Amino acid sequence: MVGTRLFYYKTQKQKTPTGVILLKNCRIEEDVQKKYTFKIIGKHLKRTYEIQAKSEADCENWVRELRRAIADDKHEKMVTKEDAEEAAKEKKQESTQIVNTDKKSTKKISLDDFELLCVIGRGSFGKVMKVRKKDTKEIFAMKILAKDMLIKQNMVAYTKSEKNILQMVEHPFIVQLRYAFQTDSKLYLVLDFLSGGELFFHLSKEVKFSVDRARFYTAELVLAIGHLHSKDIIYRDLKPENVVLDSKGHVCLTDFGLAKKDITSSNQTHTFCGTPEYLAPEIIKGKGHGKPVDWWSLGILLYEMLVGLPPFYSENMNEMYELILKAPLKFPSFVPPDAQSLLRGLLERDETKRLGSGPSDAKEIMQHPFFASIDWEKLFKKEIDPPFVPESSKDDDETTARNFDQEFTSEKVVDSFAVNVKEEQNATFSDFSYTGKSQLQE
Repeated sequence: MVGTRLFYYKTQKQKTPTGVILLKNCRIEEDVQKKYTFKIIGKHLKRTYEIQAKSEADCENWVRELRRAIADDKHEKMVTKEDAEEAAKEKKQESTQIVNTDKKSTKKISLDDFELLCVIGRGSFGKVMKVRKKDTKEIFAMKILAKDMLIKQNMVAYTKSEKNILQMVEHPFIVQLRYAFQTDSKLYLVLDFLSGGELFFHLSKEVKFSVDRARFYTAELVLAIGHLHSKDIIYRDLKPENVVLDSKGHVCLTDFGLAKKDITSSNQTHTFCGTPEYLAPEIIKGKGHGKPVDWWSLGILLYEMLVGLPPFYSENMNEMYELILKAPLKFPSFVPPDAQSLLRGLLERDETKRLGSGPSDAKEIMQHPFFASIDWEKLFKKEIDPPFVPESSKDDDETTARNFDQEFTSEKVVDSFAVNVKEEQNATFSDFSYTGKSQLQE
């Protein structure tokens, strides 16, 4: 299991998975009529998966870990009364105040500086909450990560890299990191709150977007990715869940957990990572990859926005990889010729020939006829009105987030209990604290 993706195999000796079950928005139900059996049920799944464990203990472990991965509110119910009492004692004793990196200020930032308003997202390692800073009344998104889970899944380096990259990047279409602090059990990243919700949320409701709307979002993402590439950073996880709209309808790239620094044409990376349906062929082949992987993912996202599904999607993992590597790119008749031309360029399997792979990077894509109507300077300055404006709450301070899934926003608003990690493990997070520019300073 990786994150919210459960891979399954026909035999124990099989090295590559037969398929994958997307656990996001699923629920786990134990079968009381069948011994050691539980079910995985989700609206997006083509079938209900029934799984039988070898023993009662195995079944309990499976159910616990899957529910934790799905990260629904059942996680809170797993905390025992003793755990809760112990956590309350520890909370009184431990100081969550971590000195920030601004040498001119002695003020410390901690969880006590924020009011928790509502849950807006969940992941394998924690949750994202809408919060209000008590002294300034500013609204933020707070990403909360459990250290023990990060250590268990070998994600410590990725998380530290995410924080470091966010510190060094400032762009109108990339989320801004404002604060970072920690306790003995958790990491906290405080980012701009983007009230428009995930692109995934809107695409799920509307199935597909108009050409103009898809063009607008894609153009802003070209500028965001181009900026990252100019700093030798690759993103590697472009998908609708990681593109969020602000209150006016502009896109913002979020979640830099798989981003990597110092990538050039002569210095590639070989890590197999990303979301399967968005993986570039060179990642699947394991031959090394660089900046062109982001342009492939942009092509997949544009196709999905125009058509409603990624071009090479299959529930069977091996089949999907084969489709990505070999299947012809087909278009419904309603996809206009200039969009088809752009998609053929972005979804070129030879990364050296892919649109955007040349020395001018994003400029190659910006010059394509599909973007002929885009004034790139005005777009960068946000002087072009977005084609869609998300619904907004009457008051930004309300404990609501109407453009986020009710599965999250209906959850209990608590900073859940988490296990303290060992002192030597905590040392790996020693340089995590950060204080950036306040919204009020801009």
